[in-house]
Amino acid sequence: MAMTSPRKNPQRGSALIVALWTIVLMSVLVASFTLDAMLEAKIGVYVRQRRHVNYLTQSGVAIAEMLLVKQQKVSPTSLATDDEDRWKEPALRIKRGQTTVIDEPIGEGVVRVEIIPEQARWNINQLCNEARNGIPYDSVWEQIFTMANIPAEYFEELIDCWDDWTDADSAVQGRYGAEDEYYKSLDPPYTARNGPVDTIDELRLVKGFVPAILDGGVLNPDAKKEQQITVRGIKELFTTYGDGKINVNAAPMEVLMTIPGVDDITAGAIIEEREGAGGSGTLSGVRSTTGMARAATMASGQEEDYSFKTVADFMGRIPGIASEVEQYVTVNSATFRVNIRGEASGISHTIQAIVELEGDKVRYLRWREDP
Repeated sequence: MAMTSPRKNPQRGSALIVALWTIVLMSVLVASFTLDAMLEAKIGVYVRQRRHVNYLTQSGVAIAEMLLVKQQKVSPTSLATDDEDRWKEPALRIKRGQTTVIDEPIGEGVVRVEIIPEQARWNINQLCNEARNGIPYDSVWEQIFTMANIPAEYFEELIDCWDDWTDADSAVQGRYGAEDEYYKSLDPPYTARNGPVDTIDELRLVKGFVPAILDGGVLNPDAKKEQQITVRGIKELFTTYGDGKINVNAAPMEVLMTIPGVDDITAGAIIEEREGAGGSGTLSGVRSTTGMARAATMASGQEEDYSFKTVADFMGRIPGIASEVEQYVTVNSATFRVNIRGEASGISHTIQAIVELEGDKVRYLRWREDP
């Protein structure tokens, strides 16, 4: 008798396939839900950390405002110790016209507060014929261009075009100036400012002030490699605030070197003298009188202060400095640049502001936040 094979049940095969697909679908759903949960958890952690960093920068704002107000009343002869008043020394630096930098740990993060006298830079709106401030601004521009390694043949065109950009009329000045007729021929066209600029970046619109001059780089990229001229950017030397004089208690080396009559040796001596670096304050082998004053200060137990008290004090403490320098400098500032950076768990937040004091109130002239 012949044996017959059992018949296969197609319904059992279909059920198995459905079961497998159900398992796959459930696995995808579970994975999706797990991924969503992980993402939501990470987003929640980031939001909390971001909020924490924002609180850090707001704390930095409060610290900056407190120090700016405090410096008006702080006394260098105060008997308070650092433990009793840890904000005394930063406030004194501001009072002396110096730059103040504070790194303040708060919780699991840290906030850095920089308070920089804004007159550590040239007010570019004072470096033009329209300002009529009595300062020979052409000499300042020439010193700036020289320090930046810009060839002398560029000087006249750059100065003429800057004067035309800021003067109130539409008449072309000098041999190389430019007014609306030139700027309207560009694509896209625009007109000259014919007044003071609001921001330093506006220099990019002025004829001749190419990106290399402002940001640094190769001035003539189309020339042969051996003929190319590399220049330093000048944008960071300027501000749009202040009376046009440089605060020698705060200006960095590169700004000091742009003062007519100040070279790199003199600029180095100014920084050494105001900071008391090494306790020497020497220039070309000549010892200044502050060496003895510094020794007397240390012997009396008083807090050391090497800042320049007046312009006359500055001129007297830098041996051999040119007399012409006096007209370009000051020793204090009424406007400040405040840089605040909060950082925690790899997340940072930055605030940059320009401020001035009105009595015991801080007035913000400019505010910018970066994520």
